[in-house]
Amino acid sequence: MLPYASSVGCPYACHYCTDQVFYNRRFNAYSAARVVGEVTELAARHRIAEVALLDSNFPVNVKRALDIARGFVDSNLRFRWTFQASTDLLCRMTDAEVCLLGASGVSHMGFGTESASQDVLALMNKKHQRVDDMYETARKSQAAGIRVTFNIILGYPGETEADRLQTFRIMSDIASQFPAVGFSPNIFTPYPGIPIWPDLKKSGVHEPQSLEEWAHVDLGSNHLPWLQGRELARLRRMLEFFLLQNQLRKPSSRAPWIRRGVRRVLTAPLRWRLRSNELAIPWELWLARASERLVTRRSLLTGQTLKHGMSDAC
Repeated sequence: MLPYASSVGCPYACHYCTDQVFYNRRFNAYSAARVVGEVTELAARHRIAEVALLDSNFPVNVKRALDIARGFVDSNLRFRWTFQASTDLLCRMTDAEVCLLGASGVSHMGFGTESASQDVLALMNKKHQRVDDMYETARKSQAAGIRVTFNIILGYPGETEADRLQTFRIMSDIASQFPAVGFSPNIFTPYPGIPIWPDLKKSGVHEPQSLEEWAHVDLGSNHLPWLQGRELARLRRMLEFFLLQNQLRKPSSRAPWIRRGVRRVLTAPLRWRLRSNELAIPWELWLARASERLVTRRSLLTGQTLKHGMSDAC
């Protein structure tokens, strides 16, 4: 695998993101010709099987993104490549253009969807993010044969349990229609310097004072004073039901017959729990743990399972 950065920065102003702190919302990118030339030369020389683009938001310039895809096709080299994006940018592409991405080798795309509650998206200053775009992104990606991962941020200041339930319900609906969609949930990680940092400090969020303290500020670790005790326990339980429900929906023809049977038994009650917000006596989780390995986090770059999950870091 080759990690490669074709650009830095993002023009959006999400309140939780460090990109605008470092790059002042500027998008600085190599030309399509340079990216195609460098990547294909490296891929040919070192027999690279997969290129993971490290860009914060690769298709900010949609024409440039498509020119890179065409360049990879014209090179006659065959390798997989992956990137991160925002759903509104993918929705600017036609179905044929997204299929071009798939034909050029794109195997996975990661999206910072964060929430399916428009109230929470407004708090995050994600004016460009719409729930309709999430559905359209899933549809176009699946038609092009590209796997996608939707990131979810939980515990954002101002988020309510009703907002979380709405997110889980809508994301579950998307996954039921488009099996190529996976999810990577994370507890909100407040990095000092982000636009809402002054308000977070007033709310009791601690600012690291040493390198040793910084070592514990890991993505997914919980440093939120308002997400503790019973509320944290309920969030964890709700999240486990959501992840299990969507994991059970994945094709399981190769799984042992007993595991397939467990999946069929668990699907209906899990849907009921997320509709009714009934979290007590989680017999489905007890049963699933005996036969399933619950995936809690995935890489937005590649979609691969990460070694430690959000539940371990809370």
